[in-house]
Amino acid sequence: MYISLTSTPNRSCELSTIELCARDVSRWFNENALLLNPTQTEAVFFGTRQRLSQLNTSQGIDVAGTHIQFTDAVKLLGVTLDSTLSFDKHVADVARQCHYHIRALKHIRPLLTLEAAKTFALSIFVGSKLDYCNGVLYGTYQRNMDKLQRVARVTAQGRVMKPQKPIMKAQNKMQ
Repeated sequence: MYISLTSTPNRSCELSTIELCARDVSRWFNENALLLNPTQTEAVFFGTRQRLSQLNTSQGIDVAGTHIQFTDAVKLLGVTLDSTLSFDKHVADVARQCHYHIRALKHIRPLLTLEAAKTFALSIFVGSKLDYCNGVLYGTYQRNMDKLQRVARVTAQGRVMKPQKPIMKAQNKMQ
């Protein structure tokens, strides 16, 4: 649900409008034998930092009999939307996931051919994470693009592709 807040100080009226809309949605779910899970419901205000600093986000709203607190970010279809729509959290999450898969791939790299390692790294794990919903990043801050570019560069340079010496062989040489 979306509602545009006005600059008037009477936000309780606007929040009650959201609660009434949530009640109607809940009723529609019940009438159509669907289940609305209020424990999985999130609420967020979007706006500039200056505008958000003027809001009282401590009160929250009631949805289907459950009190929902406002959060700084929500995840929607795999994209993390933060309250200023800067996508800082989304980019950090994507970079973290890519680095996780790169590290995991390093552990099994000696068991894979070079082609299989390239396929896993570039297409399946890292490439898919970088490509998913990248259209929403149009116009984002350069620092976010730089962070994603570093992940892509690490993958493309083949740091994952170099096979590690198996531990058993390395230990045998030490003896």
